[in-house]
Amino acid sequence: MNPPELARRSTDKAPIGPWAVPTFPARSHWLTATIVVLLGALLATTLWLARENERNEKQEALQHASMAAVMSIRTRLAETEQALRGLAAELRGAGDDARFAAVATELVANNPALLRIERRAGGELIAAADAPQPRARLGAARRAGLGFDTQIALAASRGADRLAYSRPYPVQIPGELPFAVTELAVPVDGERRGTLLAIYALERILEHFAPPEFLAAHEVTLSELDGSTLARAASGVRGAGVYRATAPLELAGGRSISLRADSRAGEPRFIPNLLAAMLVAAIAALAIIGVLLSRHGHLRARTERALRDQYTFRKAMEDSLVTGLRARDRDGVITYVNPAFCAMTGYDAEELIGCRAPMPYWVKDTEVDPERSQTLFPAGDDLRQGFETVFRRKSGEHFPVLIFEAPLIDERSEQAGWMGSILDISEQKRIEELSRRQEEKLHQNARMALLGEVASSLSHELNQPLAAINGYATACRNLLETGKTADLDVALARIRTQSERAGLVIRSVNDFVRSRKLDRAEVDLAELLHALEPLIELQGRKFDVRLAWSAQPGARVLADRTLLEQVILNLTRNAVESMEHTDPEQRLLEIEVTRNTHDGEEDKVEIAVLDHGPGVAPQARAQLFSAFFSTKEQGLGIGLSLCRSVVEKHGGQLRYAERPGGGARFSATIAAIPTETP
Repeated sequence: MNPPELARRSTDKAPIGPWAVPTFPARSHWLTATIVVLLGALLATTLWLARENERNEKQEALQHASMAAVMSIRTRLAETEQALRGLAAELRGAGDDARFAAVATELVANNPALLRIERRAGGELIAAADAPQPRARLGAARRAGLGFDTQIALAASRGADRLAYSRPYPVQIPGELPFAVTELAVPVDGERRGTLLAIYALERILEHFAPPEFLAAHEVTLSELDGSTLARAASGVRGAGVYRATAPLELAGGRSISLRADSRAGEPRFIPNLLAAMLVAAIAALAIIGVLLSRHGHLRARTERALRDQYTFRKAMEDSLVTGLRARDRDGVITYVNPAFCAMTGYDAEELIGCRAPMPYWVKDTEVDPERSQTLFPAGDDLRQGFETVFRRKSGEHFPVLIFEAPLIDERSEQAGWMGSILDISEQKRIEELSRRQEEKLHQNARMALLGEVASSLSHELNQPLAAINGYATACRNLLETGKTADLDVALARIRTQSERAGLVIRSVNDFVRSRKLDRAEVDLAELLHALEPLIELQGRKFDVRLAWSAQPGARVLADRTLLEQVILNLTRNAVESMEHTDPEQRLLEIEVTRNTHDGEEDKVEIAVLDHGPGVAPQARAQLFSAFFSTKEQGLGIGLSLCRSVVEKHGGQLRYAERPGGGARFSATIAAIPTETP
């Protein structure tokens, strides 16, 4: 049976495991049906009782909360009433206006529900204190005449010498929504008999006197006894209409209004509380346990068949892998290999299972396991990164492999051994070697292309010293013929100087063209720049670019001289070409070699090439060092890419930076050779 057929068999079956839903037999026993019906009835009755109990509890809680809110409002109103009684007792004669202004202003400021306190005598306004902004201001003009409800409260207060609240009535102020107010009348005794009037905004009474948590959980209103709404809390809560409560708010003078609360809570949930949920779970568990017990035998048989199918499918999947699998126990004994590992090593499974060190596929027959220290007793958790080693086939051929190890955990959550995945990386190594050779060839071609660009200038550079040598040689012959031998030393010295100059140019080109493998040696960068100076000057003569270089003493690196020369010549050529349209006076190519220190120890050498060209456009900087990307019309886009590759091969970095005064700065940083301490 192949893997697809096994997969189809596994998916066609009913699910197996603790979450499987068994199928009931076609005919059930009458006792089982009776038990199921009774359990269902018990469950339904329990849920109904729980919902009703929660409904009653929430309704009672709302009624208690409403009464507590009324008590809170009544307490706050009583505090203000007491303060107004004290103020009325202090108002005795004509000299008490200042006392009224001070006390009334403080009361209005400290009581957020008050809008105004007035002192009246015979209905006429004597003095008043208004609430601070942003509370609404009624003003003297609006309060010039008193309404019918207010006059009734004044008469009741003076006639019975007690506090009296007016019937709530609406007030409209331009620019604001209408709101309801009630006025508290407090009688004043003394020479100037009169009355104090305190004006309350009903909405502010709700907002500031009722408990905040009560307002946040309910839609709260103040209403007349007939149900008409006087004020609504500003919290914006909307009730669900399921739980409602009304509590009377008794005011002084026989006035009464109602506080109505509508809870935002909705109908009880289907399973209202934890106790009901636990009971439902228990009843359901009893039913499920009974059914599962009756089906236990059948499920066990199905589970065994499913396990056999799964094992067969897993075995077919492992056998189809091209990655070698090998299992070892904690003692290093092989317990399992798949066909891919056998094909890789050339050994049969019977020859490998049970083997211990030395393994037959190791390169050398030794008692020391080269994999044991990295797999069986690891020092860290980085084994999944893999490690490379070399195996030997049964035929004797050696081949490189990449091994990944993972612990094998048994049913007791203990490590029983290790499972290894082995990859034959022979083809990968071959491709890497081919890539390395292609890169070396690319470097050689780049050097030859660079040499072709300076060939024409090279012929001119050699013609000058050769012509000078020819002239000095003719002068020497003339001096010998005339017998003036005193000047021969000067002429011969000039001939030697010009010949050394020509030789230096030729040697520089010869060293640069030579192709060889990466050969690190100690390189003094000052001496290197001195040797490259003729070639760099040749590059600059095309655009009349001057050269200025400096090297800090002791700037030495361990590098391949030829590749390092290629990097410098590529960077200087780009710098020279970038100054083609620069002002001739600013066409200066600068090379700086410095040693950088870190914590007092020299560790890096930086080679910087600077120009006064236009620099690199911002949109091109991200791809500046990418292969085959060039900002030149005829550029191949391999120069800077090769430079970066060479610098990184030496463990360094190649960077670009824009010069503050204009131009570009390319810098290569390479590890320096430590300075010997005398």
